[in-house]
Amino acid sequence: MRFINYFLRPPILFAIFAGFFLLRTILMPLAYDDYAYAFIWDGAHDGNLQMMMKGSPEIETRRRIDSFGDIFDSMWSHYFTWGGRIFAHSLVQFFMWIGKPAFDVANTIIFIALVLSIIKLSSAQMKLSRNVLLWIFFSLFILSAWSMTTMFWLTGSCNYMWMSLVQLIFLIPYVNALRLKNSPQKFLPIIPLGFMAGWSNEAGALATICLTIFLISLCKARKIFRSWMTAGLVAMIIGCAFMMFSPGNLVRMEFSHPNFRYGLEVFLDHLTTEFPRVVGANVLALIPMFIYFLRRDFLGRLNTNEILMLAFAATNFLVAVIMLFSPEFTLRISITSMVFALIASASAILELERRPIKFLSEKILRGVSAGLIALFIAYFVTLIYIDVQFFKATCQTEKFLQTHKDIELIELQPVPISHRFEKIHGDRVTRYYMAHFGGIDTDKNDCRNIITSQYYGIKGIVAVNE
Repeated sequence: MRFINYFLRPPILFAIFAGFFLLRTILMPLAYDDYAYAFIWDGAHDGNLQMMMKGSPEIETRRRIDSFGDIFDSMWSHYFTWGGRIFAHSLVQFFMWIGKPAFDVANTIIFIALVLSIIKLSSAQMKLSRNVLLWIFFSLFILSAWSMTTMFWLTGSCNYMWMSLVQLIFLIPYVNALRLKNSPQKFLPIIPLGFMAGWSNEAGALATICLTIFLISLCKARKIFRSWMTAGLVAMIIGCAFMMFSPGNLVRMEFSHPNFRYGLEVFLDHLTTEFPRVVGANVLALIPMFIYFLRRDFLGRLNTNEILMLAFAATNFLVAVIMLFSPEFTLRISITSMVFALIASASAILELERRPIKFLSEKILRGVSAGLIALFIAYFVTLIYIDVQFFKATCQTEKFLQTHKDIELIELQPVPISHRFEKIHGDRVTRYYMAHFGGIDTDKNDCRNIITSQYYGIKGIVAVNE
């Protein structure tokens, strides 16, 4: 029992999950958009994704990112010909330039910072609670939809997990002002933070703007309002406007959805397909908050902590609602939505720990925690097992490509991974998203095939089915 208690200590628990996160990040290979962003975005020749077709040698050739100047030129072209997420894609190009090992370490640091930001926003005191940590890890790794592509995949993580952290960091001074019942006269970093939080990802930025307006109204009502609060909000709105009204968004929209018109059919499709998955995961993540309010006197006046709980819970659903009005509803937004739910739940868990339920003694809670850890171990060991098999197969394919550069067109079979564990884990494993190496297509002229070929310096590559 003493051995189990040792691993139940919050710092040890945190370190174990951070190590697990690092290992899975290392084992996640490059794929899909990663290869495209390794090159300077060539908007003059249809960019590096989707519109890029097999044509003349000049159009086929893309130049690798080799400096910060290249990233600037690339993102300038990207902004006007493909999309407005400049901060996120600048990060992708930076890591594709300096190498994935640097990303593996940086991504783990960002994950740690994200968890700490959730805890920071959940309470006035920065307390590492075993129950809070277990619930956060459970929700992020198991409940969150498409966690593999939003936390471990290079391009996806920079677009969603990293940007979620920026949004949370931006909110910290506003929440601190309410919880501590005072506000510093100046908060100089708020303008660049607001600009970056607004220029992050669309649904998350819009939801954060709405939450910030609500927090500012509370500060005004309690007479702790300061001018930096408005400055941060304005900076965020400006950043969001630059992102959403990027000329490249219109270009990509016309290519991906020509003559698109939003209507009831699109709304109902989103509402009945992806929306339930995101909202269902969020409802489960909010269970601690529901328990807290069921125990509470409904006639009692809400305190600051409870108001913030409900505000963050509402924001998490707002992210999903905003996506209903988008041309495409991507499940990758799940982590952006989930982090707001986890702030509410973490706050509720800390309150429940201060006023525990009578029949849940500390001994029972320790037993439940030990059981959860045993479940985590069994679950995560099988995840790592599949990751290792996929990683080894990817490394073997990379070696094969390097030794067969003279072949005109290299044909690759599906990645030879098939385990019963895949059915258990579903979309939480790499194999779910990548039947073939790098996500290449059966069409040899597909942009993914062309850009992957250029990345590895080979003449051509194509996926073939078994």
